[in-house]
Amino acid sequence: MTLRRRLAVSVMIGALILVGGLAGIASAAPSAVGVPALSASKASSVVRAAGYTSISLGGYDQNSDLSVIVGLRSTSADGHPQRAFFFHRGALIGQDLPQASATIRWIWSTDRVVALQYDLYKPGDPMCCPTAGGATVRYQWNGSSVTPLDPIPSAASSASASRR
Repeated sequence: MTLRRRLAVSVMIGALILVGGLAGIASAAPSAVGVPALSASKASSVVRAAGYTSISLGGYDQNSDLSVIVGLRSTSADGHPQRAFFFHRGALIGQDLPQASATIRWIWSTDRVVALQYDLYKPGDPMCCPTAGGATVRYQWNGSSVTPLDPIPSAASSASASRR
């Protein structure tokens, strides 16, 4: 299979995962088996196809069991919202949460664990200025899916500390 065809298959798999409703924490798609790992630039094009622009590639490693690319909605005018896209050995396997968050930062990774920080907002905070601190959530590859190891902050704007 040519490189161009492999890329097209990988992009189609990524699109199918997103369109198929796996926009939350998802297990690896069986169709991803045997698909070559995507380079960082090719993985960024999968994120772009989902309507996001890659803003952090530091957590992406095509050879890791779990890696991440943080993306910003491409139509954003203010730097929000953001989403984390998870990859297993270079194949897209899902996103961190079904609802996008205001700001996400990649903190660190091992081969099987990714740590993300979510900025937290008090109910009256403007989008520019979160004052409720941040929450670090570690996500782990368990051999077949991604699971959070820490509590995930609420997305409700009325919560005392929200990732919005």
